[in-house]
Amino acid sequence: MTARGADRAADEAWRLLDPDPPLFASETWLELVADRIEGSHHRFVSAPGTPDATGFFGTIIDNSEVSESKNPWQLLFEPCSMRTLTPGATAAQAAARAGGPPREAWFPSLVLMYPGLECFPAGPGRHRPAALDHAVADLLGRARDEGLKSVAFLYVQPEERALAEALRRAEFVEFPLALRCNLRPPGTSFADYRATLGRSAVHSMDRVRRRMAERGVSIAQFRLSELDDAQVERLVELRLQYRSKYGRRPDATGEREQLMMLRRDFGDRCEVVAALADERIIGFCLFLDAGDVRHSWTNGTDYTDSRSKDTYFEVCYYRPVEDSYRTGRKELSFSYGAESTKLERGCRLDEVSGFVLPLSDDGLEPARRAAQALAGGLARPATESHRKTGE
Repeated sequence: MTARGADRAADEAWRLLDPDPPLFASETWLELVADRIEGSHHRFVSAPGTPDATGFFGTIIDNSEVSESKNPWQLLFEPCSMRTLTPGATAAQAAARAGGPPREAWFPSLVLMYPGLECFPAGPGRHRPAALDHAVADLLGRARDEGLKSVAFLYVQPEERALAEALRRAEFVEFPLALRCNLRPPGTSFADYRATLGRSAVHSMDRVRRRMAERGVSIAQFRLSELDDAQVERLVELRLQYRSKYGRRPDATGEREQLMMLRRDFGDRCEVVAALADERIIGFCLFLDAGDVRHSWTNGTDYTDSRSKDTYFEVCYYRPVEDSYRTGRKELSFSYGAESTKLERGCRLDEVSGFVLPLSDDGLEPARRAAQALAGGLARPATESHRKTGE
């Protein structure tokens, strides 16, 4: 079978894996959002049509300068913006890098991850150790047959224990990749959430809400499917202001296409929490409902309107948490980075792992040294006992 024919067969096998897959593994999501990951996309299915059928979505990346979030060499050997290392880990990582392989030695690389920065197996074999061992072995065999230089499973969530064990059995090198910031609303009411915060965080929340009321700012919630083209364009405007403020290249076309796609294909699973002034949106956060978890996906603010000050925390944290008590207390995911801000607002910090396997005979030991340098090296912000005393 030709490579193209094999890919067509894998695509068909993928569609048969799970009649109700997790959102990030759904065919619609992969078809529409996969271009967030550079490279050549593939669906890999082991033992199709059996109770051990197991699938992974992956990308063959040739460019060693691929963006850091998808670059296994950089995530292991270099500092990255999505995490902070302790001084000791920074120094140890630098030493490992000096004695390690050049970046180009790891590419082309097979990178297993979904658009959404998660990695998990799909299909009925996803929790079966033997099925996972077989699927991982299949992937490694294909990677070697195609002359790839490394294989990486990135953003393996802490709940994916069976996958992690299978990768360890296959002698992948495990390293701490980033800290995930998730929030499970505690107790049964918003008062229970407030009780978990320190005094300073509670005072900040009350101050934000008081100032918004004084400025005539209200909060509204919409399904993205309910917004018309002009309202979507307004979200694009606010995204561009946000990108500009934080030094990111403006991309009106990309922002518009993503929002239009989300509205068309996932509009009822996307909620916009919006701050309004004179019935005009001046700040928003869009949450994507992936089933058990609601993901904070994108946000924007009108920095030209002074009334937008303080709205970020309301639309991104306070109102979504408060509303979760009415809608079923789903876990909220705030992804990676800015840990101090998220910790103050009730998030817990969970370590997310990367697993890499260089396919050259001399590549394994340098990778192990770099992983050892990172072990225990993700810097966690001081809790300042804020959950209990606020001091």
